[in-house]
Amino acid sequence: MTTAQPTTMGNAVVQLSPQATAKWELGVSLILDSWDVLTEAVNNLWGGEDSSGKRDWLAGAIVEMFEGRPDSDEQDIEETLLQVMEDEFSVSLEDDSSWIIARQIIVLRKEIIDGNFFTVDKLHERFLAKPKNRSASTFKEVVGETASLTSEESEGDEEMGDAPPAAPSQPRQPRQPLEPTVDEDGFELVQKRGSRRR
Repeated sequence: MTTAQPTTMGNAVVQLSPQATAKWELGVSLILDSWDVLTEAVNNLWGGEDSSGKRDWLAGAIVEMFEGRPDSDEQDIEETLLQVMEDEFSVSLEDDSSWIIARQIIVLRKEIIDGNFFTVDKLHERFLAKPKNRSASTFKEVVGETASLTSEESEGDEEMGDAPPAAPSQPRQPRQPLEPTVDEDGFELVQKRGSRRR
């Protein structure tokens, strides 16, 4: 259950409503989910079997950072992102993607304080639009895709009308074991296995 969360706006402490707190938590998770470097680390299990859980933990840590220090800024967030990527996923970033993500989180925070949930809602729509995140429609797409492949395959069969008909399949005859080969001295020769298989 989310509780109201204090934050600073200038010198005044602002209390986030439960709805704003929920949007804030969702927004941080969605921003981290959109970060390509972190997504690749999670998908490739660079943080171990619980890589996805570590991403969720990172989102919670950023949210809690603002509970303890409401005046946290981009630098604080970027330091946390860099440290977690290094410690938990063994990734040393050499681009500014961590700064960009930190900046997005700060901008999101300010919007939420102002009661503007547009960015969170857009991020959520984009998240739900990803094929891997649409469980109900995924089945329909796969079924439709299979049907289109089947029709494409049948078109291909029509184009190959000149091909000779396939030989009817006959049941395989069991192979007779080869008689041992004996040399002139009376020794049995060892035969290669490869010559027996076909």
